[in-house]
Amino acid sequence: MLSRKVPIPILAALTMALATTLAVALVTLVLWRIDTTARELRAAENAEREYAELTKKLPGLGEDPEMAGLALAALGELGAVAREAGQARYIAVHDSRKQAAGWPTTIDPLAPGYVRFNKSGTAYAGVVRSLGDGSEVLVAYRVASTGPLTQAFWRWGAAIVAVIVAIAGLVAWITGAAISRRIARLNALCERVGEGEVTARHPVTTSDELGTLATHMNAMLDELQRRLEALRDTADGLAHDLRTPLARVQARLSRLEDMLGDTRSAAEVRLASEELARLMEAFNAMLELREIETQGALSVEPFDVARAVENAIELYEAVAEEEHNVCIVRELGPCTTVGSASLVVRAVANLLDNALKVSPEGATIRVSLTCREHAAAIRVADEGPGLAPMADQSPRSTLGGHGIGLRIVRAVARQHGGSFSLANGEQGAVAELILPRRLHRQVS
Repeated sequence: MLSRKVPIPILAALTMALATTLAVALVTLVLWRIDTTARELRAAENAEREYAELTKKLPGLGEDPEMAGLALAALGELGAVAREAGQARYIAVHDSRKQAAGWPTTIDPLAPGYVRFNKSGTAYAGVVRSLGDGSEVLVAYRVASTGPLTQAFWRWGAAIVAVIVAIAGLVAWITGAAISRRIARLNALCERVGEGEVTARHPVTTSDELGTLATHMNAMLDELQRRLEALRDTADGLAHDLRTPLARVQARLSRLEDMLGDTRSAAEVRLASEELARLMEAFNAMLELREIETQGALSVEPFDVARAVENAIELYEAVAEEEHNVCIVRELGPCTTVGSASLVVRAVANLLDNALKVSPEGATIRVSLTCREHAAAIRVADEGPGLAPMADQSPRSTLGGHGIGLRIVRAVARQHGGSFSLANGEQGAVAELILPRRLHRQVS
């Protein structure tokens, strides 16, 4: 979840800092353990030297059984005095017949010849030696709470850890930023291709994983461009092959209608000619849609959106009033953006054409332009039957109504980085075309 929200450089720096902190903590634990063992060994060595001094003062301490009794008494007195005085050394004797009060309950091995134990919460390390009569003597020294290594680490450790973490974080930030920039360039390429620039490619300068990904993306785009060009060539050939025969059929139907005069057969021929005209209109609209979707990048020149909407209204106003008795009402505010004014005229003209087809006689079509802070909103509201409840509003029809004309509007919206929506209004359908006041990408 964190990696989805945090940028790569920050995530890399945090990860490296965490890894470095854990490594430093592990090293600190090892150093602390080494220092503790060193302090224990130092205490045990002092105890060994202490025992050597005792053997000099009590000759035959560890060998002569006759000296053992005297040694036990002497060492017992020395241990009692040391414990009562709170001295660093610790002496206790273990009689073969009984255990002295000062003898530790648990003694652990430290190193060959050395032992360690805890007494009243205090750590000791020393030696255990056997006397001549089978008794044992324990000579130990208190383990120092801190050693030179620990003191030096606490004196310099915090600063060292901070420097190491800062350096690791900086290196991770630089590395993560470099990776992030390369990924951003790949994302920018995907955005350009998604907006129609299928000729865009990413330069491959490395052979690492991202370089391999860029190579695969370029190969995929090459194949996509090849298929689009093949589709475009097929569409152009189909248009050339069908447009002329359709025009000839329509001309012959017109002549046949004139030859038949005012008869029922002439009426049927006239209906066939009208259907053929609608077919040619849809065919031309399909070619127009193909042209819009494959034309590539738009112009960045600013244009007056209100002027473009007005031009589209002028194309239909006379026909609407004279042939359909439909009034087109304007509510146009001043607004400018960048893009293609001609495409916006096409889109609004298609919206007016659809609204005119569904408007009853005497109806009103309202066209409004609202200039927002970041977008221009063009709305066309008719007084037709509106959209059917729960209907599939994805246009599938290519003949009249809410068909291919709305596909053209959606294509224009995509080209400008905007959106298009169609919904029911108070009396009919309301179509809204949103155009950003500046494009989401820089186009050329």
